[in-house]
Amino acid sequence: MNICDFKNVLAKNNIILDTEPEESMTVSQLGLDSFDVMMLAYDLEEAAGKPLQLTLDSTVGEVMAKINDVQRV
Repeated sequence: MNICDFKNVLAKNNIILDTEPEESMTVSQLGLDSFDVMMLAYDLEEAAGKPLQLTLDSTVGEVMAKINDVQRV
């Protein structure tokens, strides 16, 4: 998954961002609330084929890394 894929998942959930997402931004900095996170987690888990631990404090980079099975240091 890359930023473009991430934005597509947001669009699928009717989440419109005020700013361009960056890997260092947290999900809450994108303006998502807990309901948005729940819906986003469902779609991302479906895309990843595994459960993800997505919170408001997760960064975009962490989310993409979890989906791509890459460990962030």
